Amino acid sequence: MSSGVIQKDIKVRISVLEKFLNRIHNMDIYELLRLLPDRMIDCIYSDVDYNKGIVYEGKSYSKKFDHYISDYISLASESLRVLKDTGSAFFINYPKNNAFLWTRYLDDACFDVQEYVWTYNSNIGHSPNRFTTAHRSILHARKTKYSVFYKNNVAEPYINQSDKRIREKIKLGSKGRSPYSWFYADLVKNVSKQHKRIDHPCVIPDKISSLLIKSVTSPGDIVLILFAGSGSEIDVCRKLDRQWISAELNEGYCEQIEKRLDNKILTFEELNNDTGKKL
Repeated sequence: MSSGVIQKDIKVRISVLEKFLNRIHNMDIYELLRLLPDRMIDCIYSDVDYNKGIVYEGKSYSKKFDHYISDYISLASESLRVLKDTGSAFFINYPKNNAFLWTRYLDDACFDVQEYVWTYNSNIGHSPNRFTTAHRSILHARKTKYSVFYKNNVAEPYINQSDKRIREKIKLGSKGRSPYSWFYADLVKNVSKQHKRIDHPCVIPDKISSLLIKSVTSPGDIVLILFAGSGSEIDVCRKLDRQWISAELNEGYCEQIEKRLDNKILTFEELNNDTGKKL
């Protein structure tokens, strides 16, 4: 393929992508993904339903385990399609679900996969016959060897800054050490100041989403938030000066996000008519 044809293809894909940027789309995420062009997203952020029968607007969502994992893999596959070769994807879930995604798909599909842990205190789910689950798994899938990681965006201060080796690193521009692979943040309650007036059962703390997004993006980069939910990750992207794309099937949650962010809601039918055939 000639350089002229490649440049034309990139321009067309950019033109298509611009229709989706910085808007909440009232549609199923699979429908939105099918409309997005290949290799145009810098970061995928996925806090998917955990298949635990959480009730959204009076409806309980749960599937047979094999069906759930099959859908999870399909979601990851389509997400990697739209991800740039320099991009990364984060998948937040319970450890068992992520273990199946990792071993059945991501290991073969990606250059590298690392697991991080978000841990939190909990006053629910205590068990009389096992230790209480108080963490979630975060898979960091680097699509290719060119996937970027901005350590200085998330660096923590060196402990011993008087050490000769540490002084040399600082002299060379290092802002600190990379955080460890486990993160602590309290669960977000619906009545908390952080997400006041947001009626949603599952909200990831801004501390976690901000850390992940900053580690693999720069200002102006595009983050695809697979499930808008309460809109908290959209809020994080706006504060960090990242562009974003997201979908939410529940119209009520879309309305909440619209009120918070003052963005136009586009339906699947409107986008499908506007964009035509997917590239």
